[in-house]
Amino acid sequence: MANLKAFLHNTLDDAVRHYLDIVDDAAENARLKHLTPGSGQSMTYEVKHQEALAGGGPMIQAEAEALGMTVQEVIDSVLVARQQWQVLGAQIEAARLKAKKAIREAQTAAEMHRIASELQDQFTP
Repeated sequence: MANLKAFLHNTLDDAVRHYLDIVDDAAENARLKHLTPGSGQSMTYEVKHQEALAGGGPMIQAEAEALGMTVQEVIDSVLVARQQWQVLGAQIEAARLKAKKAIREAQTAAEMHRIASELQDQFTP
């Protein structure tokens, strides 16, 4: 079970905001287990995906040369990785949204704590 610190909240709205942040952080940590962090890296992944769909481009060519692969091998690799990420990313996003909905509907901070803790446990191997 994940360790969450107990907090006193002035209002239920304060507790909601606190636990929604925990859920978003847990989802981001789950994503980062499968992605290289950084907005620039994210942009690179997207450009390579677009180039792969177009049949090649400078990023694909650079990767092929750097790794001693053919352009087609890199294209295939990028497309497979993207498809795998879409499945995993959708699972993470669904769990995040479900937890946030449950937190918004919870009546107590203790319920919110339980929901956030369960999500963290779900994302922890």
